[in-house]
Amino acid sequence: AAVVVITSSSPPQPRQSRRQWNRFRNDDDDGDGDGDGDGEMAASDTANRRSHEHDSRLVVSASQPHRRDVGEDDYEETELFLKRVRASTYAHKSWTDMRRTLVYLRTEVRFYNEFVPLLLSSSSSSNSKEESRTGLRDTIPKCYHAAYDLEGLVRESSPATDVRAPSPFPAAATAPPPSLQRKGGHILLQSLSTPSRFQSSPLTPRQSLSCLRSLAEFHAASLGNAPLLTLASRRLSPAGGSYHLRFRNPEEVRRIEESWEGFRRRFWEGMDDIVKQGRGRDWKRLLEKEGVANLGRRMRDMAEWVSDRLTPGAEEEGAVLVHGDFKAMNVFLPSELQTHSPDVTTTIIEPHDIHAIPPAILIDFSCVGIGHPLSDVAMHIAHALPPHHLQNGGEDRLVEAYLLALERAVRGRRGEKKDSSWTFPREEARRQYRLACVDYARFIMGRFWRTASPETFENKRGSGNTTLINRDVDAAMAFVEKVDGYLEMFEKERERECGKE
Repeated sequence: AAVVVITSSSPPQPRQSRRQWNRFRNDDDDGDGDGDGDGEMAASDTANRRSHEHDSRLVVSASQPHRRDVGEDDYEETELFLKRVRASTYAHKSWTDMRRTLVYLRTEVRFYNEFVPLLLSSSSSSNSKEESRTGLRDTIPKCYHAAYDLEGLVRESSPATDVRAPSPFPAAATAPPPSLQRKGGHILLQSLSTPSRFQSSPLTPRQSLSCLRSLAEFHAASLGNAPLLTLASRRLSPAGGSYHLRFRNPEEVRRIEESWEGFRRRFWEGMDDIVKQGRGRDWKRLLEKEGVANLGRRMRDMAEWVSDRLTPGAEEEGAVLVHGDFKAMNVFLPSELQTHSPDVTTTIIEPHDIHAIPPAILIDFSCVGIGHPLSDVAMHIAHALPPHHLQNGGEDRLVEAYLLALERAVRGRRGEKKDSSWTFPREEARRQYRLACVDYARFIMGRFWRTASPETFENKRGSGNTTLINRDVDAAMAFVEKVDGYLEMFEKERERECGKE
């Protein structure tokens, strides 16, 4: 056994390291950092942020003491990352929001301890030499230890999506019980803050391809594996995703019409200044469109219908383990893809380019669960890609690139030739993607846009952990325009279904 000596322990120093594992930063009504797919905090919580950051970078020395050729100075140093979650940190939150944060911890610990070995075992059994060189093992950080103790707070058998679970605290309690100080958990991981990796947001198309290639490897590892997915529905979540409707506060949908009307009014009134200051195009005509004006009501009426069609059962064809929070800052990119001008990069990518792009490393698996694979793709593109990269077929090429990577990864696992056999039906893929865009819009409208304004967008412009459609006017409005069209398609589909009944 190796002797391990911690030679230093400190809060993360580089800004990038602080973002590296940031799931459990405080948020104004969720207590996550952010399971919402956004790393935002209310102003009232900002003062508490420093005390709520529990992550540490650890420099560790290790040697094999039974070896006689190892001297006292022959220790190999490596940097690890310790992600810690203390339940007492979130005692000021409502029980529903506190529980969601604790469930995120439980999910990620279980993922590393129980599911990564199964997924890697599946990967290593592949007959494809190419897949074994750049497979799943290269896209998930190594976990050295993970554990949690939530006894008395969240039952082991309690489903992740049980948002109505009763509070364990007495109704008359005025302060959290002292026992809360000892509840929480930790995950000790490979540190990725090295010169060979970096984080960035927004992304260039080539950087996005790196993310989508790794995502495809991750999805392929569980596609068609009903026993694994059945286990995941019980031990992780039957509905993957930080913004899945089953996870969310019901008030978000109930008040979405009001939230949207306030957003539309604030941006219509501020549009002249936005254009004058060069912060975006004039989108007044879009905001005046009847369907867009009624987008809040339409989204409320369609929310459950859309969500139901993105929630497959474990044995349903096409179901996978989804990442659930696939934003730009939840990946580490290879250094050869680094660029200092992502906003002006106009390189046109082709779908097949994805096979030559080095893979990214995925992080933050606290929202993993069962879902449709295009849900992750839709969130990624909306969160991380500026609208000019999505025009003129750019968005379609990114989706097609992901599908090609998924097909190659699946064929590699099955030992099939890379140009034959299994394919993902393109019409079904497009439908999934459009549904997922509408679903993500429902979350953003109900959760973030209720207070958004041109001023908050400007304040968050440089916040890489914030979804681009909540900090860039053109990105937000282009997304609204797209979702309006997609939603109309599904409204007609639902009408046809009702007519048949």
